[in-house]
Amino acid sequence: MNDPDINASFIDVHLVVPLTRLMSTMAMIGLATLTSMAAEWSTYGNARFGYRIDIPPGFSAVSEAANGDGGVSRSSDERTELRVWGSHLTEGDFQEEVRWRIDEDVADGWNVTYRKQHPAWASWSGTKGGRILYERAIPACDGAAAYFRIEYDISQKQAFAPVVSRLVKSLRSGSC
Repeated sequence: MNDPDINASFIDVHLVVPLTRLMSTMAMIGLATLTSMAAEWSTYGNARFGYRIDIPPGFSAVSEAANGDGGVSRSSDERTELRVWGSHLTEGDFQEEVRWRIDEDVADGWNVTYRKQHPAWASWSGTKGGRILYERAIPACDGAAAYFRIEYDISQKQAFAPVVSRLVKSLRSGSC
């Protein structure tokens, strides 16, 4: 543009900034639309520990670990990782196990800003290096627990709120 009446700051303020905001909003709306389509969610069931969880649309099927405790699912853009697993309690009871896992996240550099513990479930969340983690645990049968952990970019916090909510509601253990 060689028009002397139009300068670079005009272009930045009136064209680039609104376009960037529009693209970001469109991406969030697209993810929110995907997550609201219940038919596109799939379910992963784990035979070894007897739990199940819904997998969001746009995520890969769970790539199960060789030991059968769970596995990993990733978003199509590979920026978000969902881990699901079952584990035998090694730190005592369910509450002690959860405290130990939270302490491990803190030792790993996560700034844990939310934590709730209840005899039937526990959840915690934190940030590190532009990322958010949300982890949920529930007791399972025979001295075990089932977990999910999702990590995503802070910039996608609003878009992932309904995803995390659905994951929390869908993590279930079988009857013992």
